[in-house]
Amino acid sequence: MRIGTWNLSYAMGAAKNALRRRILEEADCDVWVLTETHDAVDLGPTHEPVHAAPRPDRRAGERWVTIWTRFPVRARPATADPERTAAAVLAAPSGDLLVFGTVLPWHSDRGRAPPGVPVRNWSEHHRVIPEQGREWQALRNAWPDAALVVAGDLNTDLGGAHYYGTRQGRAALEKAMCGCGLACATRTPLVPPGRLAHPPIDHVLVPEGWAERTQVCAAWEGRRDGAVLSDHSGIAVSVSGP
Repeated sequence: MRIGTWNLSYAMGAAKNALRRRILEEADCDVWVLTETHDAVDLGPTHEPVHAAPRPDRRAGERWVTIWTRFPVRARPATADPERTAAAVLAAPSGDLLVFGTVLPWHSDRGRAPPGVPVRNWSEHHRVIPEQGREWQALRNAWPDAALVVAGDLNTDLGGAHYYGTRQGRAALEKAMCGCGLACATRTPLVPPGRLAHPPIDHVLVPEGWAERTQVCAAWEGRRDGAVLSDHSGIAVSVSGP
């Protein structure tokens, strides 16, 4: 089973979307969590979408998250923030899979603060991580027989040389993962050397019991054939065994 994530910078341009689609096809994931995506990047008919709500402040078709899956969708649990996140229970061959896709706030994210109200850098990131950690736990309790996977744009590096994020944010994310029995399969030391110019800030979190049989199988920069496709790199993992 392959699970991947990539921030598409809202996927503008038909020619660039053809290149984005080619990269996604090359990585050949069973489950994708695409972030800052657009409905024009359509992975059907091989994959079924589970969309976050559209962003009313953006152009039509833009979404923070879409989960694309080869596996049948058993359920679409509601999430606390239906624009920033999406969830799906999938009938994977090895058993039910509960996928939570997200975009965590970035350094200057203002959240829902009114215009003119000052917002300290990283404050939304620090606020949202514990909230989502509790939501992951609640979903896990609601679907106890499903394996929980969290993926998306987490806007922080984990392990290795520092690139983006804060100590407080990383500590909060580690605590949230620990509380849900999750391991990050895309920590910087786990990415094969030479694949990425910078440590990844988009991640795939898997059950701790999967850690030893999960490895990074693809990682790529946001450029192809001289075209800038994203300001994020993309990454995918392969889970072996039952």
